[in-house]
Amino acid sequence: MTDPTITDLRRELEKARHALIDAQSHLASHAEMNAALHCATTVMYSPLHAKVTAAIGQIEHALTRTEPNGEQHEDYITRLIAGILADLDRCEHGRHTADSCDGCPQGHSAGNPHLTVGQQIGYGVRGDGIYVPHPDDRWVPEAWRSQPNPEETP
Repeated sequence: MTDPTITDLRRELEKARHALIDAQSHLASHAEMNAALHCATTVMYSPLHAKVTAAIGQIEHALTRTEPNGEQHEDYITRLIAGILADLDRCEHGRHTADSCDGCPQGHSAGNPHLTVGQQIGYGVRGDGIYVPHPDDRWVPEAWRSQPNPEETP
């Protein structure tokens, strides 16, 4: 499997694990409530509770087996992100900003017309904005999380 496939698989397994943990908690509460209602000294958990518990264990085993190989995975992700960031300033002809480009009207690359400094390009996990920073700040992760003033130079 490729790394993106494993990442997607792990994400879906995590979602299933969270849902099963909630179901396990609900089933346990239900069994404990029934025991208390009937003044029983022991709680009798349902076979479904046992199956849910087993499924959680199997998911955790699968997550452990598909865990990224630490440095190797981080190195791949770092190279991937660095490559994308390095290409963000290219014009449609593939030239970096200010490089010579026969396809651009000025004779040099005009850069990426779709990503202007300060433009919001997305949202983070918590709904916070992701903005295009100044070219000198594109290697600073925090710069992507605050909206820069396009008129200011770094």
